[in-house]
Amino acid sequence: MNMEFVGNRINARTILATLTVAFFAGRISLFGGTFPAATALITVMLAVSTVYIYLIPVMAAAMLTFYGQGAEIFGDMLAMLFCGLFFLFFHRQRFSINQRTAVASAALIFFNALYYAAGHILYLFSVEKMVLEIVAAVIYIRVFNTCARAVFVRRPAGQFSAEKTETACLLLTVSLIGAVDYAEVVFPLWAFAAVIIQYCRGLQQAVVFSAAASVFWLCQGRAEAELFLCFIGALIGGWFLALLTDGRYRKTVLALTVFAVAMAAFRQQVYGTAAAMAVFIAVPPDILRKLWCVARERIMPETTDDTDLRIRALKQDLRKKREAFLSLGKLYSAGLDSRQIISYQFIGMARTVESLIEDLSGRGESARREKAAPVLVGHASYAFGSVSGDSCLSFAFGRNKQALVISDGMGKGSRAATESRLVVTTLSRLMEAGFDVDLAIKTVNAILMNDNSDMFATLDLAIIDRQTGRAQIFKMGAASTFVRHGNQVTMLKRPAPPAGVTDGLKLEYIDVKLRKGDLLLMVSDGVTDCDRKDPECFWLRQRLAEIGSRDPETVAELIINKAAEKYGIRERDDLTVMAAAL
Repeated sequence: MNMEFVGNRINARTILATLTVAFFAGRISLFGGTFPAATALITVMLAVSTVYIYLIPVMAAAMLTFYGQGAEIFGDMLAMLFCGLFFLFFHRQRFSINQRTAVASAALIFFNALYYAAGHILYLFSVEKMVLEIVAAVIYIRVFNTCARAVFVRRPAGQFSAEKTETACLLLTVSLIGAVDYAEVVFPLWAFAAVIIQYCRGLQQAVVFSAAASVFWLCQGRAEAELFLCFIGALIGGWFLALLTDGRYRKTVLALTVFAVAMAAFRQQVYGTAAAMAVFIAVPPDILRKLWCVARERIMPETTDDTDLRIRALKQDLRKKREAFLSLGKLYSAGLDSRQIISYQFIGMARTVESLIEDLSGRGESARREKAAPVLVGHASYAFGSVSGDSCLSFAFGRNKQALVISDGMGKGSRAATESRLVVTTLSRLMEAGFDVDLAIKTVNAILMNDNSDMFATLDLAIIDRQTGRAQIFKMGAASTFVRHGNQVTMLKRPAPPAGVTDGLKLEYIDVKLRKGDLLLMVSDGVTDCDRKDPECFWLRQRLAEIGSRDPETVAELIINKAAEKYGIRERDDLTVMAAAL
């Protein structure tokens, strides 16, 4: 396949970046004094633009830094110069990547053999070393070719392999850092790059990076493979421990784990590693993510669309909001006046943002795809005055949750109706917005307490998980709840003051497992008080067991009619019944 680069994207920043890469590529010394990366780089860059011929003196100067250290640099230098002139002269030809690789490999073999022969030291020419250098040159040509395509070619999204480009960039980063050639500097830099990659990209890419670094050192003749085995173990350990900690401390946990392993396993690198990890901890997470996104967008703009970058930016913005809401929640938490309501609101918003971050990361409820059973809900009500003081509502929230709520306002008429509507409406809106159940209830309770008109109301809330069938029932001054399973009816009750009476709620709930065909019945106290001689509601349980219908609406109507009948001519209370069936 022919190279199809465009050479019109050359500017000052591009020139500076390529000069830096070229200098360190010229210093990549492998297998006891070979320099395959220099020839590979000039072979690829002249396919981008002929202007990159200026890289030859830069790489030659870099190679000369090894002069006098026993490295035979001139054969590789001549091969680099030949490839530069050859591809400059034939720049109008569309050489494929395989053809360019063949020319570069032939040049390395020929000019190295010529150099040794001209110096009458042909007996020092090592076929094994030459084969290894050719293999390295082929790999570097592929790496440089992939990176150059990502940086210089503009094609529609989807025509590049993100995994291939990321791997090439990792190998290039490993090599450029390794070209520094001072172990006391190289290893800490590798460690610093690895933890950044793990923090921003994930464990897999960090392990690939570390494995490539260990291979690079082996190619340089350093027998320190066990050092990298320990380091990879440190990355895995840091990843595992980070999962067990709060997101704000994961970066610190990862850095401290790597440093602890450095202390225990390779003391000769401990000071440099300590400095690298200190810098990693000191850099704010937002800056790290921003730099990572900028680098990814610049280096690999065509490997993916903009969705990944937008999601990262959105998660970063949500984290900022979460921290702000949490801090404000703590600020307003002191005191029992209206500031308490504000505290609940801020904490609720922080938890809502946290759930959004989990959803974006694929760990939240909205990211799950498990099957959930449908919940059928029916209700019936009867007002013995012009306005019912009871309010009820059924609503879905989260992904697999169904809520049923009944509230009975204290007193009668419009005042009681106002109180109960306030309770069910506020509670439903908060829970649908993502507030935790406890925070939503506490917020409603605080609103009622801080109202100057001394408002309070009962609250009966059932939350059914449509996936597991479990129901959590919260009660504040509410009547008993009934569960029908076959012909057996169970009465569930828990004494607690109504909402708006006391602060400092200690919320508890009744946990019940619903099975297919079970029916959950919630009633207002007007239903349970219709027969004062029957406080255990035997009549209701018997009637519920006798009803053959499984339709919640029908069941609710029949229970309402029976309760109204039992009142007779006595003064009656408002009646409300809600029924739910899996």
